[in-house]
Amino acid sequence: MGIEQRKYPRYAVKLAVRYASASEFVNDYVENLSQGGLFVAGAKLEMFQITTVQLELPGSGSFTVTAKAVFILDEPTAAKMNRRAGVGLEMIEKPPGFEDALLGYLLRLGRRRDHELIVGDVPGASFFADAGFRVVNASQDALAAVLGASDPEPAVTCPIFRVAHVSQLPDILERLDGLL
Repeated sequence: MGIEQRKYPRYAVKLAVRYASASEFVNDYVENLSQGGLFVAGAKLEMFQITTVQLELPGSGSFTVTAKAVFILDEPTAAKMNRRAGVGLEMIEKPPGFEDALLGYLLRLGRRRDHELIVGDVPGASFFADAGFRVVNASQDALAAVLGASDPEPAVTCPIFRVAHVSQLPDILERLDGLL
């Protein structure tokens, strides 16, 4: 199914996912997500194979859905597109509360991708890009220059968060979402 035929918009994400494949559970990453389905990079399923998928929606909990493989991106094609091979899954059974949780998560992702964060070169900086923000990595000198500029860009506001440990990043993400 081409982009122009998609029923729901896709959101780039990096979420851990567990799915049943053959007789074992496999851990991979969701590369994109929509209300109707997801693309799991690294997944190896047969076309139309049905599987259960456990998704962790940050801030909303863990959900297990039943999904069907409807698109396979093989290794050679993926390499030409500079992507990872994987499987596109259509969600065919969803638990109660999942639709609302997914919609809330996708709305947060939509707001995040409309904002750019300047992040210093520190451990855990990729956390914000993985959460859906457009991230500009900057050295401490570049950050100091931006913050000390006498003529900053118009209408730029930026809260500053000092992080002592990467364990604080989810709390900062929650605070940023509250500001959007």
